[in-house]
Amino acid sequence: MKAVLFVALAAAAVVFYLFLLQVIGRWPAAFVLAAVVLLLNKLFFRSEGRPLAEIGVDAPRVRARQVAVAFVVGVIVVAVWALILVFIAGAHWQRAAHVDPAAFVAAIAFAVFNNLAEELVYRGYLFVLLARTFHTAVAVIVTSVLFTLLHIQAGVPWTNALAIVFTSALMFAALFARWRSVPLVAGFHVAMNCAQEFLGLRATGLTVFTLVYPSPLNAPQTTSVLLLTAATNLMVAGLVFASKPRSAKVDR
Repeated sequence: MKAVLFVALAAAAVVFYLFLLQVIGRWPAAFVLAAVVLLLNKLFFRSEGRPLAEIGVDAPRVRARQVAVAFVVGVIVVAVWALILVFIAGAHWQRAAHVDPAAFVAAIAFAVFNNLAEELVYRGYLFVLLARTFHTAVAVIVTSVLFTLLHIQAGVPWTNALAIVFTSALMFAALFARWRSVPLVAGFHVAMNCAQEFLGLRATGLTVFTLVYPSPLNAPQTTSVLLLTAATNLMVAGLVFASKPRSAKVDR
């Protein structure tokens, strides 16, 4: 029941966020959402007499180092995705025709606050509660499926959602299960989104380089790209899961 209540309140926060998008813009709305979801986590943990330190909201210097390392690794993962496109489709980069500094900064701010909000929902109290009540594997699957369904609802094709979004969620869940640090996972998530946009895998105000294809991707090429991207993500998730586990004090 606590999990259902948490999800319901988080969903209400998202509806409020969608309203704010039309009123104050993308990154300010994302900032409000992140603040609301952080407060939601704090209230639920406090109701159990537990600290936010259980999800890594403590020790600023330690978390800053984690964010820095996770950011670098996230960029590397997306660079591998981009190289897959270059290898399979013969794509190459060219400099974007125009980069608006204000839009560039706004895109970064949006990625930071939006992804932090997502991690606080999926890899915060909900994950800890499911892991403690059932098992870490249950928390990994449930939160990853919810994360994927949200993106499908937002318009991501189910093939892309399954191959990329779901396997990315498994990476996020693996990192959280290993280190129990929302800042670390958020740093990794922000890096992935920013790198995709910077390298032209998605066109936003953050795009500095665009990918140019000699011809549109055909079905076999698209399938190969999706499978190799999924394999990359699963390999990263597997390596994290196979690493030395952290003390599971929150599972008691």
